[in-house]
Amino acid sequence: MLRHSTPCYASEASEVRVSPSTKMMIMSTSVGPHRSCRSLLLGLVVLVQLSATHRIMMNQRTQSHRRITMQTPAIIRETQKHQDVASKKMQVMLGMCQEDREIELKNIPKTFPLANTIPNPTPEEIAENTITDMVDVMTKVKEKEGNRDPVMNNLMEKMKEMTATMEVNTGIGTHRPGETAQDFEERIKELLSISGIEALLPLDCGRNPRSPMDPLDAELLPWVAALGSSEDGRFHYRCTGALITNQHILTDADCAASANINIVQLNVTKALPEPFAVENYVVGRRIHPSIRGPTDFLNGSNIGLLELAMPVFFNDYIQPICLPGVFDTPDPLALGEGTIVGFNSIIDTPQGRLASLNILRNSRVLGSSICFTAIRLVNERFPDQESTLYTLLTEDHICADRIFESVGKSILLQEDSTTNRVKLVGVGGIANALRSNPIAYTLVQKHRFWVELVLKKFMDNTSERRT
Repeated sequence: MLRHSTPCYASEASEVRVSPSTKMMIMSTSVGPHRSCRSLLLGLVVLVQLSATHRIMMNQRTQSHRRITMQTPAIIRETQKHQDVASKKMQVMLGMCQEDREIELKNIPKTFPLANTIPNPTPEEIAENTITDMVDVMTKVKEKEGNRDPVMNNLMEKMKEMTATMEVNTGIGTHRPGETAQDFEERIKELLSISGIEALLPLDCGRNPRSPMDPLDAELLPWVAALGSSEDGRFHYRCTGALITNQHILTDADCAASANINIVQLNVTKALPEPFAVENYVVGRRIHPSIRGPTDFLNGSNIGLLELAMPVFFNDYIQPICLPGVFDTPDPLALGEGTIVGFNSIIDTPQGRLASLNILRNSRVLGSSICFTAIRLVNERFPDQESTLYTLLTEDHICADRIFESVGKSILLQEDSTTNRVKLVGVGGIANALRSNPIAYTLVQKHRFWVELVLKKFMDNTSERRT
């Protein structure tokens, strides 16, 4: 007698959770005498459903992984882009050579030197500010070089004597009763003349003998100097400067401070190394006393002097450039034109570092206050390309509406239309790494007196050596 096997249904205490549609399918197939296998069918159906669900989940996970994998490079690029923008926004460029540093700003200041409109000073205020600036420069020079310099000590004593004779009317006045600003300037000039100042720069300056009526519109600009180093007889370009005496080059402070710059090329026309250049060696260097660290290159004092080994003979191809006068008044609201001179297409080769002379004529020039306002307006229009240059601008800056990469280290020149003489207006250009237009130059006029002090000391030292 055959015995039936134990029914294979699930215990009533156990529960298998399936979808309602699955339950309906099981009920429709579980009829008649085969009801004992209903739990087996149910288990098979659940297994199939779980298997299908697992495949779907794995599919979704795979597709999700693919989506993440495909999107990750874009996400990384976008993140890196934002990081690059944020980084460049806080970086200030000083040049385009590989040795040139980029100074990173730690933070954006809450107040800016040019936040308010600069009022037009009166002639009296200009005259009074001039002697204040002179005393400030002498104090800084004295602090940096000590009391051993008789020139500085002598000038300081004379300034004190002059200040003592000034009658104070309102508590801040520095000129005598009834004395005009012009009279006050004459007294200062007399003091400078007694001290041997204001007579050291060539009076015959800023000429271009090969193009006298249009000195800036010529292939050769006789005041331009290419500064670099001599490596195994090869010229290695680094900076641009301008000849101001027969033995001095005015340039950026960071260039003057670099011991790697030891040679100067004059009579430069198109490309470096210049085969017909007149070369001279650097034997002395001075930087502005306000420069005490890298960030000081940004404060409007990025100016320095190089002393040459041998005096240069002036001719049709080499000439000294003019400097703005001590009593000239830069207008912070000025809009004008100028010429930028620098070198680009810089390439390192076995023959040395090649570079091409780049002259940007008819460049728009902006006074410091106009430049400050212009940058902020552009920032508002293009917030994703915000320049932090406006936070650095002072009244010791002047701007040029050009892209920094096109010239790198350069000088800013302007022509006097009445005399056809050319003067050096700006050196030490800087620009924001994110948006490198405009270029902010250090105003040469603001540091004319310091230049005179350096030249005076040089002349005194030279006289001592000769005697």
